[in-house]
Amino acid sequence: MIRHQMNAKERIRMGTRQSIDHFLEQCEGALRFAGFEYTEASRQEHWDDETYQSAQSYLEEAMRQMEPIYASANPEQKERLQRMKGQLDLMRHDMITLRH
Repeated sequence: MIRHQMNAKERIRMGTRQSIDHFLEQCEGALRFAGFEYTEASRQEHWDDETYQSAQSYLEEAMRQMEPIYASANPEQKERLQRMKGQLDLMRHDMITLRH
């Protein structure tokens, strides 16, 4: 019985780790998309506002989704999530303050 419970706990931990890994991959995708749009917008006088705003929305959505994930993470995972949050914050700031 105890062994079965340990396995269940390990499965939960594994599922949480995989969920966090998957979430961080999604965040990296949002950062790549936003970075591309930022680079394009900084090169051009006119750019696709809708796509640029969409990239900003992806960043904001990732930050919203991070809160409940962070709450269930272990200390190591929280550190990884915190680093990602910093990257998302920086890109979001850069996109907001870009002068056209």
